[in-house]
Amino acid sequence: MTTKIRKITALLLALLLTLLCAACGRGGDTEGEIPESSAGKDVERASALDQVFSVNSNSKYSKNPFIATNHANQLICSLVYENMIELDNNFEVIRDAGIISEWKCDDSGKNWELTIEPGHYFSDGTEVMPRDVSYSLGFSINSDRFHGRFASYQGASPGEGVVYVTLGIGDKQFIKLLNLPVIKLGTYGDEGPAGNTPMGSGPYTYNEEGDALIANEYYPGYEDLPVDTIYLQEYKTADTIISAFEDGYIDVVINDPSSYTNLGYASSNEFHTYATTNMHYIAFNEESMLGRYSYFRIAMQHAFDRAYLVELLHGNAVAAALPMYPTCSVYPHSLEDRLDYNLEACKNILVAAGVQDYDEDGQLEFMSGSPQEIDLNFVVCADSSAKCGLKVTVHELTWEDYMTALEEGKFKAGKQEVTMDMFYGEVRLRNNFDLTELLQPRTEKNEATNLNYSRSKDSTIEGRINQYLAASDASRKDVYYQLCDYIANTSGSLITIGFEKQQIITRRGVCKGINPNFGNPLFGFADWEILLDDDGAAPPPKTLKPAATEEPEETEGSDESEESAETEDTGETADGPIESAEPANDTTRENDTTKEENESGKGESNDD
Repeated sequence: MTTKIRKITALLLALLLTLLCAACGRGGDTEGEIPESSAGKDVERASALDQVFSVNSNSKYSKNPFIATNHANQLICSLVYENMIELDNNFEVIRDAGIISEWKCDDSGKNWELTIEPGHYFSDGTEVMPRDVSYSLGFSINSDRFHGRFASYQGASPGEGVVYVTLGIGDKQFIKLLNLPVIKLGTYGDEGPAGNTPMGSGPYTYNEEGDALIANEYYPGYEDLPVDTIYLQEYKTADTIISAFEDGYIDVVINDPSSYTNLGYASSNEFHTYATTNMHYIAFNEESMLGRYSYFRIAMQHAFDRAYLVELLHGNAVAAALPMYPTCSVYPHSLEDRLDYNLEACKNILVAAGVQDYDEDGQLEFMSGSPQEIDLNFVVCADSSAKCGLKVTVHELTWEDYMTALEEGKFKAGKQEVTMDMFYGEVRLRNNFDLTELLQPRTEKNEATNLNYSRSKDSTIEGRINQYLAASDASRKDVYYQLCDYIANTSGSLITIGFEKQQIITRRGVCKGINPNFGNPLFGFADWEILLDDDGAAPPPKTLKPAATEEPEETEGSDESEESAETEDTGETADGPIESAEPANDTTRENDTTKEENESGKGESNDD
């Protein structure tokens, strides 16, 4: 496995400068609720210039649902393939929404039985069977897009109407990991005009030319689909994508407001946000001067104004003091209330541990034979603050130097070698909010998947996480509370800042009934209402606008290229072990954690 850590964008660097030991709290929307969709309300409708429904595509990347890490192609896949299960914005399974209708596990959480709902049909008219689900699960485990979410999967086998799955570690939330596409047995390598496109059972399938999706006549209720044909356009650069969308030549796009791929669509469009598992956090070098002390790590839980993340991302985030999306049913709100932004509480914890202003210079010192000045090296960008009595130097590093700092715990600042004390990161967690790779001690055995750069030697944390994963529905809330209380108030090893939201954007009044979620932004597309002309009916297709002549494409994955409207919008995502919050390329699976902005202020790079 390769590990690719996200570059922090200029926006997030600004967040750090403002959050870190800021003297004044900032207001912001700290609620976790996803705003209700504006679909269906009376608004002045936009009109599509071509009067057909189109989505963008990218022929440079695969449309195989297990390989498709490009946002545009993932949208297409969500129309061609059904998922095993679907999750809502509280990361709970939506009943009767996927191919798996029932599920159960034994007391250990290691042995699962998944019941397959009859009545789902592939585009050739054959029914979806357990063997197809088992086949698809096998490809998911080893795929570019989903490989990282299955840490303890051991195998699956089809039975009579069911699929049996065996895990190495008990996980009674395993079902939440299965928002995965289903393909027909034996079709993984199928090639067609649109490239590598296995057979699916979704509401649409490819036409013979591969330039459009047509209704799957075997999909239940296909006669009532919102449109009979969805045209595939191809715009590769940010400026041509925006232009085509604003002109109505593509009708729906996905946008990540925290990324350099944030395309800046006009506010006159309709924006529908959905929750993600992309977590922003602070971690420590637990071998540094102060990072080794738990009292210091615990005190710093109170030093960050998490609400400001929401403000900086214009509402496209939710503040959270604990490592789970805060609308989840087991989220411990009572514990979060004790971890609020409070610099006085931060200072009191430090003073109680003997950190004081011994020489009365306005800065705190700690005793090590004699008073020692504190200068924390925070690896993100250049600035400093001392508003709570701590001197903090924030370092801006290139991506390569940032990785060196994480891996070695030190870096070069000019000619001086500096020990890293703290760092800012982003990580895409699994749908069950498993923290194993982020917090388990790093060893030679697990270094290929491990994302813990803290140098922690806490041998108990993995067992505590496993207890949470194996907890029953009845006990899960209490067990998760205990895990979070340990992380925040005993070890202090992780400071959660919040979670990102992403957007599905449509032109005003064209689409109604939108209900997106992280695993499927086009969830429920068969029930959408799409209005393309003044009468609200989709007319016969006209000649589509040809894709504009593209500027020469940037080499994919070139982190050093300028991120401007002229560069290619790669818009990729793929799962890491804990999944990468950035786009991964089609052949390199991304894992999640942090990535620094490079010296030129350029942006990031990639998961599920």
